[in-house]
Formats: sequence, C-alpha cells, structure tokens
Amino acid sequence: MADEQHSRSLWLTIEGVALIVLGVGALIAPLIAGIATAILLGWLLIMAGVVGLASAIGGRARSHMGWSIVSALIAVVVGVLLLLSPVVGTIWLSLLVAAYLLLDGVALVALSFDHQKRAAKSWGWLLASGFLDIALAALIVVLSAVGAAVFIGIIVGIDLIAAGFALIMLGRATRPAVAA
Repeated sequence: MADEQHSRSLWLTIEGVALIVLGVGALIAPLIAGIATAILLGWLLIMAGVVGLASAIGGRARSHMGWSIVSALIAVVVGVLLLLSPVVGTIWLSLLVAAYLLLDGVALVALSFDHQKRAAKSWGWLLASGFLDIALAALIVVLSAVGAAVFIGIIVGIDLIAAGFALIMLGRATRPAVAA
C-alpha cells in the first residue's frame, strides 16, 4: 500500500515539476513572434500531454485516471493542431489556446470534484487551477484575438505553472507518512 501511494505521489510530483518547467519556458516565449510561437506552444502542449498520459498510466491505481487522460489528450490534440497549421497566425493561435484552456479547465474542475468525493487532500488546488484556466480563456476572448496573441506565451506559462503547482501539492498530500 505504501509503495502504491509513493508511486502515485512520485508521478504527480514528476508531472507537476515538468509542467512548471514547461510553464517557465512558455513565459520566455512571448519574445518569439508568429510561427515560432505557434510551433513552441504546440510542442509544449504535446509534451505536457505526454507527461500527463505517462502519469495517468504510471499511476494506474488512481481512481480518476479517465479525467487525467482527458486533460492530457486535450493538450496533445491542441498541440498537434498548432504544429499542423502554424501559418494560420496569431488569431487562430489565441482561439486554439482559449479552447484548450476552457476544455482543460473543465476537465480539471471535474477532476477536483472526483478528488473531493474521495476526501482527498488538496483537491482545492485542482479546482483553483481549473477555474484559472477558464478565466484565462475568457481573458483571451475579452482582449480580442489580436491583443490576446501578445499574451499567449504568458497565459500558457501561467496555466502550466499553476497546474504543475497543483499537482505537486496533490503529490505531497498523497505521500505516505514516514514512520518515525
């Protein structure tokens, strides 16, 4: 039991650290214009999705594996779309990122409620991360596609860092107690 808890905690922490590292990379990306930004964000989302899938598969005993897979697949699909159409421009990029943030936010909110039902500690961090995703998606729409394109790297970076922090906190909460 302790080994299973340790594995689950480790995978959550690994995914959280990876998302934070990717988020910091995204915060640096706003200086890169046009196609380079679309390609970078596409790869960031694909990597985040792959890490999420690996975490979901590595922590098979997790009861919420379905929501984790949904979140990871959304990241991979949006990342692939960005790589397939980088010339479409920053308007499509901002709309794709807004769609990703909205869908990922909904998935994270659902995941947090799953954790809450199971009386898991730190479920509120997932809920906050989901609401942040939804708020960032709304911000893109309010700023208009052209204005929002300037902030895409920053928004994705904030999203990845928030999700990473939430997963690290969840990993810490699920870590087995060490006998004294």
